[in-house]
Amino acid sequence: MTIALLLLMAHEAYELIGQTAHEWLGIGTFTLFVLHHILNRHWHRGVFKGRYTAMRWMQTTLVILILLTMCGSMVSGILLSRYALPFLPLNGGGAFARNIHMLSAYWGFVLMSLHLGFHWSIVVGMAKKIVTKPLISINILSVLLLCSLPDTVCTLF
Repeated sequence: MTIALLLLMAHEAYELIGQTAHEWLGIGTFTLFVLHHILNRHWHRGVFKGRYTAMRWMQTTLVILILLTMCGSMVSGILLSRYALPFLPLNGGGAFARNIHMLSAYWGFVLMSLHLGFHWSIVVGMAKKIVTKPLISINILSVLLLCSLPDTVCTLF
């Protein structure tokens, strides 16, 4: 999902893959988003249970904001779609939909990065389980990933 988001977000990647692939990657990303929530359904069951600490409030708020940005990206993406959903008879409102799409996409990227950062130890733990004999250490991979972000972040502004 992270790779799909990077391909969707970076301006150079958009120019490289084109609008058709961008639309299909967006549909795939939304599908992964729904699958992520299905796989983590236990979190949804526990939202109203237990004591809320400051960290839990922050993470819950972050998840709600990500949900809003995903809804904004998908609704505006559907309105803007020309290739993946040509059967939908939607016309007009393109400039407003594009602004909402860009706003939702960029803020969604920032918020999902924060979400991933909060759960980084889980990601590293899962990666260690999957890769038993890594060619490159997970820590070095993390540093390489972080070093690649400034170029992507620069395209946001």
